[in-house]
Amino acid sequence: MTKTNLKANHIKIENLYKSMFSEVKHTSINIRDDKVEIIHLSEQNQDPAIIELSETKICYVISYWDGYSLSENEESGDIMKALKIFRRYAKKMAKNLKKFSDHN
Repeated sequence: MTKTNLKANHIKIENLYKSMFSEVKHTSINIRDDKVEIIHLSEQNQDPAIIELSETKICYVISYWDGYSLSENEESGDIMKALKIFRRYAKKMAKNLKKFSDHN
């Protein structure tokens, strides 16, 4: 059975967070019925890295900000595609944080 909304995929998203960010310091996840955020908690950066997946009435919006200069936004009408995009951004964020946040 396909899980057709964001709320039905909370466990999947939480497991993704645990697997990708277990070695990354100072990150947190905020899961609500219509929105998920993974954020890097940084005292040095007032505008920290963040990934958001929001469910709207017409589509899913996935936003990625690397905390410095790169911002990307995508939309999808399909939850599975939206989760795939979210996973890609999460992987990118975890890789960058592992690479650069140890120097803080």
